[in-house]
Amino acid sequence: MSSQQRLYEIDALRGLSLLGIILMNILVFSFPYEESLLSDVVHGTDAILLHGITLLIIGSFYPIFTFLFGFGLSIMYDNCHMKGINYYPIIFRRLIFLMLMGVLHGFFVFSGDILFGYAFTGLIAVLFIKSKAKRLIKAAIILFILKILLLVIPFAVFSLINDPYTQHNFSGVSLSKLIEIKQQGLYTDFLKINALENLYNVLDVVTGSAYFEFLPYILLGIAAQKLKLVKKIQLRKQSAIKWGILCLIIGYIVKMPFALDFSNSAYQNINIVGGPIVATGYILIFIAMYQSTRIAHLLKVFTYPGKLSLSVYLTQSIVLSLIFLGIGGGLYNQLPLYQSYIIALLIYCLQLVGCYYYLKHFKMGPFEWLWRKITYLK
Repeated sequence: MSSQQRLYEIDALRGLSLLGIILMNILVFSFPYEESLLSDVVHGTDAILLHGITLLIIGSFYPIFTFLFGFGLSIMYDNCHMKGINYYPIIFRRLIFLMLMGVLHGFFVFSGDILFGYAFTGLIAVLFIKSKAKRLIKAAIILFILKILLLVIPFAVFSLINDPYTQHNFSGVSLSKLIEIKQQGLYTDFLKINALENLYNVLDVVTGSAYFEFLPYILLGIAAQKLKLVKKIQLRKQSAIKWGILCLIIGYIVKMPFALDFSNSAYQNINIVGGPIVATGYILIFIAMYQSTRIAHLLKVFTYPGKLSLSVYLTQSIVLSLIFLGIGGGLYNQLPLYQSYIIALLIYCLQLVGCYYYLKHFKMGPFEWLWRKITYLK
């Protein structure tokens, strides 16, 4: 298998992860998902939908995107090494610019930004870019175990001892006021809340998430590229599918309590463990299925947004803001959840079509073009 073919599979997986991301983010954009006691506000068809989304999507797609970010860091290192170019000035410029993009996106558009977290953690990960794959895998496993011991178990126990159905609102305003501002308020009113929430997000990244939520998967992505994971899966497709199914079974079992009781914060902490296991299953099965020419022809559609991932991700936030916030359609907390998901799927489908035609005329998206200019200074 050529490197070009392997790149198609990674692009397609990245495109699929962007679908998962919009299916997660639509919850925060469309109603007070994080601030509400969900069992009180989600009922009937919407509740059934949220049970399924929680099991299949929540916490299971950001690890894929993070893994692919590490994969990309390693590809760039190999490219620089082959061309005799000093890797570190290039990658530091690339990551610092991405961090700036994340700050702007997080403060002015969406406080749930992931770009800052990726960039900050990437600055740590590149220090280990020359490490052997086995060492990177061991480090990732150790960090994952530490996360369970230091964060998941203590917080889950604390929630169970106290009240697992207590919701936290970091915006500093009442729930009714929050809904009013996002639904009808001026952009300046929204900005005050969003900036405060994003400040919490940035502090969370710097003090904890970078090391336990992002770094393990970035290191695994680097290791996977070094080990030529795609080629190995091509040679052992059936084995990859079996391991993938096993990961899905284990991951779904771990995630099931939160999927059934999505208001329980203790189960939410446990979900943090199940999500990456499910993500591993998705990665193995997706790449293995891509080896079938017939299936690859269908999955190729995901390569189009995958090649423009930064532009697609940022566009999703901008469009969802214009639809749901008061500065645009003002549909925040107005629609049944299933209708919000129809909107999310329509947006993604339009992005698929738009990316397909865009790539017929351009090699990279507008944000990718700017990112490349800053990275290589040319």
